[in-house]
Amino acid sequence: MTPVAGSDYLETEVMTATPQRLQLMLIESAIRSASQARLYLQQQNPQAALNPILRAQRIMAELLTGLNPETNDGLVHRVAGVYLFVYRSLIAANLERSTAKLDDALRVLDFERETWRRVCEQLGTENHEVDAGATISLGTSFEA
Repeated sequence: MTPVAGSDYLETEVMTATPQRLQLMLIESAIRSASQARLYLQQQNPQAALNPILRAQRIMAELLTGLNPETNDGLVHRVAGVYLFVYRSLIAANLERSTAKLDDALRVLDFERETWRRVCEQLGTENHEVDAGATISLGTSFEA
């Protein structure tokens, strides 16, 4: 697949995805970025790890700002706590050049990915609203 075709495919996938699928796509992108940063830190290359860590931080910030407390305030508060933990772990990983902090973030993100995979599977291809208080804002672009 050519880069242009891949870009067109990704754009189509994003534009036609349900909110739940978008949530999953963002979490998967954060995992890829954090994993890439981890690899660079293992190779003693903190400068190369900077951009992937920052990308993962931006994704987590987007997920946080996309939460809608009007849907289920208690659940949104708990989800926000999870996302803040990941965000802070990414910051600490960057400041401390710590693969252990990245591992903390990745463990939580892996759990989130599995949760959202199950949500997507349960809902199938239908466009249902999930009572997770998560609404994705498409105003910010991320490399997926």
